[in-house]
Formats: sequence, structure tokens, C-alpha cells
Amino acid sequence: MVRIILFEDNSNYREAFELFFEDSDKVYLVKSFGEATKATTHIKAIQPDVVLMDIEMPGVSGLDALKEINKYCPNTKVMIQTQFEDNHRLFVALCRGAWGYALKSDPLDKLEAAILDVHLGGGYFSPAIAGKVTRLFQDKEFNANPDFCNLTDRELEVLQHLVCGKKYQAIASAMFISYEGVHSHIKKIYEKLHVNSKSEAIVKAIENKLIN
Repeated sequence: MVRIILFEDNSNYREAFELFFEDSDKVYLVKSFGEATKATTHIKAIQPDVVLMDIEMPGVSGLDALKEINKYCPNTKVMIQTQFEDNHRLFVALCRGAWGYALKSDPLDKLEAAILDVHLGGGYFSPAIAGKVTRLFQDKEFNANPDFCNLTDRELEVLQHLVCGKKYQAIASAMFISYEGVHSHIKKIYEKLHVNSKSEAIVKAIENKLIN
């Protein structure tokens, strides 16, 4: 049987996943975790054949966990399983070594087949994702940088103000926009950088040289 572990913060989905694979004679779910903070530690201890990784989780995002796994457990086969279909997350996942990209809307029996394919060295993409992959790498806007973040000029300007330590109201005044407008930009910045706080956004902006 193919041994897998799951990183997923939605307890209802974890439970449904566990119940489905209880009866499988092909895939054995060894363990599931509600967050990916110690993903590499768990992987080294359990030595799964395939890892299923959600993207949006508290603490460490699935994409950041994938980067660490690729660095410290390079032979581990990780398949992303998420509700997101956007190009940026897909691009980052592929560049960071994902073996597949499944959507949570996919039937679990299809997911079982995908796990088996990945275990045998193949790749898997949900039908809704497969066409995006070809188009994505034909898009010149997406280059070889796995940390590419398609921030708009206004989002970069907001990020610059954050790095300078300005508060929301001060940013609104400097940019001649509303407080709500600043909040909307920052929400988008967090989504694109896969962070959950201002401090994380600042660190990632500096590390990836997104601002001057």
C-alpha cells in the first residue's frame, strides 16, 4: 500500500479524508496534521511515500512548507491539494517541486488514483488545472523565479510604506486613498506573498528584494 500523510487545517475535510481512506486497499493514511510548522520533522519520522499538502494553513503556509521539504527532504513526493486555481499559487507550487496539483472539489476516488500515479513517478493535475499549466509557462510574465509575486504598482507602493513602518492611516494619507483602500491592498499583498501578518510581509519583501 502507498503510505501517505496529510497536512490540512480544515478538521471536517480531514475527517472526511480519513473516513474515505479507511476502506482503501491501495492507500494507507498514516497520519494527518492540522498545520505544517513541523512538516519536515514529521516527514523524516514517518517516511511517507506521498505527502498531500494544503496551501492555506495557520503558521506556515503549504507553499512555504513545500520549499522546506524540497530543501531538507528532496526525495519526498508532495502533491498540493487546495481550493485555489490561481496562476500564482500554481506557479510557485511547481517551481518548489510539487508533483501534482489537485483541487478539493475533485472526487476522492480520483484523488486516490492521483496518489498512485504520483507514487509511481508520474504527475497529476486536476482537469481544471491541466490547461493552466501549459498556458502558464508560455506566459512571458512568469519567469524562472519561484518566488515571483505579481504585485501591482500600487501594492508595491503600499508594501514600501509598510517596510518604512507606516500605519494604515498614514499610508492612506500618503497615497491619497481611503483607509479601506489600504486594507484591501494589504489583503491582496498577504494573499500573493502567502503570509498572515505585516511582519511576515516585510520579511518576505526584503528577502526577495521586492522593494527598494
